[in-house]
Amino acid sequence: MTATATHDNGFNGRPSGARYLIRGGGARDVEPDLRLAVETRPDVYGPGEDTYLLLRALEVRPGERVLEIGTGTGLVALHAATIADVVATDGNPEAARLARRNAMTNRVPLAVVRCDLFRGLRGTFDVIAFNPPYLIEKIGGDWAERAWQGGPAGDETILRFLAEAPEHLAPGGRIYLLVPANRDRVLAAARQRFRVRTAAEKPLFFERLLVLELAHPR
Repeated sequence: MTATATHDNGFNGRPSGARYLIRGGGARDVEPDLRLAVETRPDVYGPGEDTYLLLRALEVRPGERVLEIGTGTGLVALHAATIADVVATDGNPEAARLARRNAMTNRVPLAVVRCDLFRGLRGTFDVIAFNPPYLIEKIGGDWAERAWQGGPAGDETILRFLAEAPEHLAPGGRIYLLVPANRDRVLAAARQRFRVRTAAEKPLFFERLLVLELAHPR
């Protein structure tokens, strides 16, 4: 069973007249592009409030090299790929196939790779975006469940990402990482390796989500 994402999620997006994406990041600068038709599947993590929060926070400039890890349907990567050179990855084989199909449907150039975090990727990226598994739940089961399982403390995959990310971020580059505000080990690890600022945040009924913008130390 498949469906098409409507891009509503409380944002009231409107079509952009320009060749899209971003002027500095922030809630008022980025809106879902209603011209992008994004197919979803039950076995692939679909666009949700966290997806749109990450999209709102991004700053992507024309011609930059962009990596989205854990792309799911490819919604965030597709938006960035309208102006930038984008690679999208996911460990779920169905997600990789779906993101590739969504790129072809929308006639957007997007390189899709099935891999775990940075494994097998070469070179550095100006922008790296990641909406990671962050729920406090043991990792196991099918691919759909693994998309949100963050381990006993909800930070297992995020900490691996932070350990590997510095060597893949270009000088002057930016990482946009979505995390719950109460993941203290994640925040400490991020501050050890990067300059950190909060690019966007959203309170939910059970927690507060942040998008951290990370940059190399000066």
